[in-house]
Amino acid sequence: MTEYLVLLKLNPAKLVDTMDALRDLPEKPGPGVDLQYVMNVFGTWDVAMWFDAENSNQALEFIHEKLNQIPGVVDAYTVPAFPNKKPSQRREAPPRNEPEPKEEDKESE
Repeated sequence: MTEYLVLLKLNPAKLVDTMDALRDLPEKPGPGVDLQYVMNVFGTWDVAMWFDAENSNQALEFIHEKLNQIPGVVDAYTVPAFPNKKPSQRREAPPRNEPEPKEEDKESE
């Protein structure tokens, strides 16, 4: 599955209704689509969403048929991302940077 970040610009006059509609989206809003997060952002965009899709067609269907149909969504910008894997539980120990023994320590040996 590929992860997608969608940035949404909302109509300020319909902000409350639009936010309610976005929060009410199910975890699986379409076939092959898993909604991960809906969050407020500040700046040019109003909302960011993370979701996974099995293929780009399903992602585009979700954006065009679901998100763009929600009243108050003015603009959407989508960025496909690389799949993130959970970090391995086993980690190699970092290399130890042992300091060089000082001249005095070498003489005492």
